[in-house]
Amino acid sequence: MSRNSELAAATLGHLTGLGISQFVICAGARNAPLVTSLLAAGTGLGLKVWHHFDERAAAFFALGLSKAEDGPVAVLTTSGTAAAELLPAAIESYYTGIPLVLVTADRPECYRGSGAPQAIEQRGLFGIYAPLSIDVQNCEDLSWAARWDRKSPLHLNICLEEPRADDQVDDFKVVNMPGPESENDDELPRRLTEFVRAYPDAVCLLGALPLNWRRAVREFLKQSGLAFWAEATSGLRECDDLKAQQVVRETGIASIEVGAVLRIGGVPSLRFWRELESRRGVDVLSISPYPFAGLARRSDLIVSSYFPPEIEVASQKREVDPGTSRLEVALLKFPLSEPAMMRSVTEIIPEKAMVFLGNSMPIREWNLAATMSPHPYCFANRGANGIDGEVATFLGLSVKEKESWGIFGDLTALYDLNAPAILSQLPNGRRRFVVMNNGGGRIFSRLPAMEQLDTEVKSVTENHHSHRLGAWAEMWKMNYVAWGAGKPAPEIEGDNVVVEVLLDNSMTESFWKELA
Repeated sequence: MSRNSELAAATLGHLTGLGISQFVICAGARNAPLVTSLLAAGTGLGLKVWHHFDERAAAFFALGLSKAEDGPVAVLTTSGTAAAELLPAAIESYYTGIPLVLVTADRPECYRGSGAPQAIEQRGLFGIYAPLSIDVQNCEDLSWAARWDRKSPLHLNICLEEPRADDQVDDFKVVNMPGPESENDDELPRRLTEFVRAYPDAVCLLGALPLNWRRAVREFLKQSGLAFWAEATSGLRECDDLKAQQVVRETGIASIEVGAVLRIGGVPSLRFWRELESRRGVDVLSISPYPFAGLARRSDLIVSSYFPPEIEVASQKREVDPGTSRLEVALLKFPLSEPAMMRSVTEIIPEKAMVFLGNSMPIREWNLAATMSPHPYCFANRGANGIDGEVATFLGLSVKEKESWGIFGDLTALYDLNAPAILSQLPNGRRRFVVMNNGGGRIFSRLPAMEQLDTEVKSVTENHHSHRLGAWAEMWKMNYVAWGAGKPAPEIEGDNVVVEVLLDNSMTESFWKELA
């Protein structure tokens, strides 16, 4: 075997030994030994190989696959700037605990610093966003992969010689590596109980919850009686068992006298959470599977891989104004506004459909205005709150679903126009790409520092545009329908459909002023 063949066989053996069965490849010359070997040997091992021409889209597609599988997925690139395109997905993976594996082909070590073609400094390229980064000069270096915690990205930088025709391997040995043991905080039940007893007027904020947390969190809320606000990605926003509880809308939480905040799960998208930075007198306790407090000021954080199933706390239920009436009045008064149209979109989504919420306005407007009909399979990329790679992530999540709905802002869709290139490889299923088109990044108009800017300046800060997305749908052989504000829902037919919602910006501005 050539040296490249040996490295290819060892790399694939260690990756499959980590439990990886799905690979997303972006083929190039330098990673040809890995790509051809994977294609030749993978079928016999039941491995699934996806391919995309764009590394950034490929990495976010792999991220979506990993979310859906709740397990590791690998993305393979060639050398040079192709490897750098993985950074945005690595950042998202790092902050949300997604086990993404970044496999970058590289030229031999002697090329570093030379400026030779496609020879950049790839060792440790992703910095803190790949806590375990292995520069693979020989097969023995791969043994370090056994130290991976599967809670953050793993980077394997494979140094390959000039590819040759005989570099392909048709078989490789799986190197089994046990996963890390779960780390739980044994003090969690006691600390949680003490917090609730000390702060009977606490408000609970639910961020994204792992599936294995939801039953225990639901029972805790029922028993404690705490008023709570729930992110759609918690799976509990529309839970039937909690409808008798003190469910608070965004329109009501600012009016509640809050002595303390208990956050469970991921960092919330709620503006009230950000305002806690300046409300230093409000104590905050976060319980999360991720090691991030979500606030720059002092707060307490408990990191745990589980939520305790039984917490003995007496009910502290109190009467609060959930803010529902103000919201409903505003929705009726401004039926062409963006939140009102989001309400209309949620009314036509089947309960069993997977829903992916793009960042910026869609996730906020869903949390605010969506119907309370159950949609338990909601996902979002809330690690860094970026708008890149959202369409690709949605497609990765949709692979095993019969029906999937992705809801995106117009700029978010424009950021990821080439993501649907992978559609021809996906199994049959109904996929709806809902694009809320308000002609730019209108969320910035809601920021106090920017809302008073004049029109000319806003055209830059909000990236105003007049693009429509029918041509995008046509490019990737998707069906297309336009939905004008205030009009009945259109007929949506076909497997892959772009639904462009055309919004009334003046009425949207009036809506937000009504709620201010």
